[in-house]
Amino acid sequence: MFSNCDSSSSSSIITFSLLFLLFYTPIFVCCNSDEVRALLEFKKGIQSDPLKKITTTWNSTAVSTAADLDSCPTSFHGVICDDSYNSVVSIVLDNLNLAGELKFSTLIGLKMLQNLSLQGNNFTGRLVPQLGSMSNLQYLDLSGNSFIGRIPDRIHDLWNLQYLNLSHNQFSGGYPAGIRNLQQLRVFDMHSNQLWGDVGLFFSELRNVEFVDLSMNKFSGQLPVDSSLVSSMGNTIRHLNLSRNLLGGKFLSNNTLALFQSLVVLDLGDNMIGGELPSFASLFNLRVLRLRNNQLYGEVPVELLTTSIHLIELDLSGNGFSGFVRGINSTTLELLDLSSNRLTGSFPEFSSQSGLTSLRISNNSLEGRLPSEWRQFSRLSKVDLSINKFSGPIPPALFSLNLIDLNLSRNHFNEAIPFPESMVGELLAEPVFAPLESLDLSENALEGDLSTDVGFLGRLKSLNLAKNRLSGRIPSSLVRIDGLESLDLSNNKFEGHLPGQLPTSLKALNVTYNSLSGTVPENLRRFPPTSFYPGNEKLVIPVEGSPNDASSSISDGAGHHRSKSSIRVAFILASVGAALMIGFVALAYYRAQFHGSSSNKFNGSTAGRDVKLGRFGRPSLFKSHARSEPSETSLSFSNTHLLTSNISSLSGQADHVPDISEHASVVAASSINLPDKSVVTSARKSPPGSPLSCSPRFIETSEQPITLDVYSPDRFAGELYFLDASLAFTAEQLSRAPAEVLGRSSHGTLYKATLSSGQTLTVKWLRVGLVKSKKEFAKELKKIGLLRHPNMVSLRAYYWGPREQERLILSDYIDGDSLSLHLYGLPIKSFPMARPWDGVKWV
Repeated sequence: MFSNCDSSSSSSIITFSLLFLLFYTPIFVCCNSDEVRALLEFKKGIQSDPLKKITTTWNSTAVSTAADLDSCPTSFHGVICDDSYNSVVSIVLDNLNLAGELKFSTLIGLKMLQNLSLQGNNFTGRLVPQLGSMSNLQYLDLSGNSFIGRIPDRIHDLWNLQYLNLSHNQFSGGYPAGIRNLQQLRVFDMHSNQLWGDVGLFFSELRNVEFVDLSMNKFSGQLPVDSSLVSSMGNTIRHLNLSRNLLGGKFLSNNTLALFQSLVVLDLGDNMIGGELPSFASLFNLRVLRLRNNQLYGEVPVELLTTSIHLIELDLSGNGFSGFVRGINSTTLELLDLSSNRLTGSFPEFSSQSGLTSLRISNNSLEGRLPSEWRQFSRLSKVDLSINKFSGPIPPALFSLNLIDLNLSRNHFNEAIPFPESMVGELLAEPVFAPLESLDLSENALEGDLSTDVGFLGRLKSLNLAKNRLSGRIPSSLVRIDGLESLDLSNNKFEGHLPGQLPTSLKALNVTYNSLSGTVPENLRRFPPTSFYPGNEKLVIPVEGSPNDASSSISDGAGHHRSKSSIRVAFILASVGAALMIGFVALAYYRAQFHGSSSNKFNGSTAGRDVKLGRFGRPSLFKSHARSEPSETSLSFSNTHLLTSNISSLSGQADHVPDISEHASVVAASSINLPDKSVVTSARKSPPGSPLSCSPRFIETSEQPITLDVYSPDRFAGELYFLDASLAFTAEQLSRAPAEVLGRSSHGTLYKATLSSGQTLTVKWLRVGLVKSKKEFAKELKKIGLLRHPNMVSLRAYYWGPREQERLILSDYIDGDSLSLHLYGLPIKSFPMARPWDGVKWV
């Protein structure tokens, strides 16, 4: 009986086992095959796999057998399985340079997935709301890709999420509400996106987070002033970075700041936070404080510069801090940046055991002398004290440090530069070069020769000594700095020849505004003329093919005329010069011809003369005024001649008398007075044998000059643009400058203007209609302004007024003889002194 029961029972067990295997096994295989299919579907979004990590392992051949179907696809690169669940729990494809548009919905079938990390690739696509159904996900890192769109609300359904990093993508829109649901979250990193929202939301809803980085977004709002608005995150957070957003309001209050006991890093830089700083004495764990580029003011809290807080980095630059910084006693501080504030006083005293590696106090109002001892800064590598008022000699001890970057520019340092001497080791035959890579001593009052010891700065990459009073010759020892890339010695008093050899590594060279002479060495002719000019009038660049022929030398870089744009600039410049010369010759020629055929028109009534002069042309812009007494100045070529000469005859229109308003417009509406008396013949005769005395087309005639009588506005209303940074005056100063007419051409009228500073310029007032486009005008003038040559007048500035009549070009004034004197031996006196821009009536 029992045996039958046992037999029957055994039979039942076997039957159940068979049924279990029959029904259960396919379900289990189906579950694994679903995960494999999900991974293969996910792979379809990967369009680029340069390392072949995915294409060679994520394929159907790896799971072709039934045994493989029963197991997790561990052969897939980056896939990790959990044997207890026989399911995929982790996908890590970091920094494989993969690219493609991912479909996150294909991963929904991976129910046991806990870790998804795709950081450092080139993926794009959008996060889908279904991602919130992956409730086992604990670690999500999609940073360093190009994902777009909004962050879905359902991301807050990932209850178990501890690490969320979506930084360095292109997510946009407002950050969704509901982050309080992520109670397990420890790391929250959204930096470098285009997200916006109220930052106060995170202070009130994040609970146990330790790391928060929302930098480089568009978050706004204010920091919580009331401590009740800060959740329990104040007790846990160690790293808080809200820099480069749109935060405003005031800084944290004393009570609120005291809640952040665990804070190690606080970065609120590049916002609009204002107010004074509270006490940081309670933040014993704080190591990094960055508050750069805000609107903070007041004095720097003393505890930040002492040993009470073991700060390693302090950046308060770009604010409005004021007052004295008397002492910096911290022994742990390594990076200190107080630049661009309003600090005053002298250089602060430092601890005898300073651990500083970088010191920046530039752009303040510190003054006095620097200390002579710097031995306590044994670890210092970068020093920037530029844009202050420090004076006296540069301490030689600075060059004995292991500095890599030294910037003392724009101060009042004087005397010679104390370059280090050769440092020869006991067992070395070669000098040991100082580690300095960048040295900027520009815009000081340094003087004396440039020592040959500069060659011992053998690791220099950038050397800037511009705008000092250095003199003598440029030392050839510079060739020893074989890694030098940038050299600026401009605006000094260097003389003599350029060194025959300078480092071949040079990429930027500026020796302008010195007194160098001779020929530019061949290895430096690769640099543009702007590297040598203006200044250095005796320095020439040989023409290619004639390096030794001084008569073939230029100091304008002729090699650059190979390009079409440079040829065009040269052609324009030559055309302007030729037009000026031809204009003067044509004026003399056609005046004589006109007087020879109709002299009665010039000796007739005043009214008739006025019509010929075009006095009433353009009545909306000019007014005629009678003068009771004409000027007594008598010219070989009179003002009347210059104003009535048929300039348009240069283009073949000999019978047309130009309107005076077209050739003598002085600004939007000037008043020009013409003499109402008859022309008085001068007793002056042309010299015998001159072209004027023997030519039947010229008449010995000299009339009473026409004086430009002008009554000026307060100032020009346009814009003055400088092509040379050495000039410094305003449009108003130019408008008040007395001037005299030098001559006229088809392009306009030329004046000699003397500024209140005594500087003399030549002002070319362009004819109406000559210039149409401001953009093209500025473009061409900037090109011409770069040209430098001893025999060419340099352009210095130009003025663009609101009216078409207001176009001026300013250049150097060259005191020399006239063209008439060189051609015919006839001196031309200057016009009576006047201000051509006086009496402007704006209409």
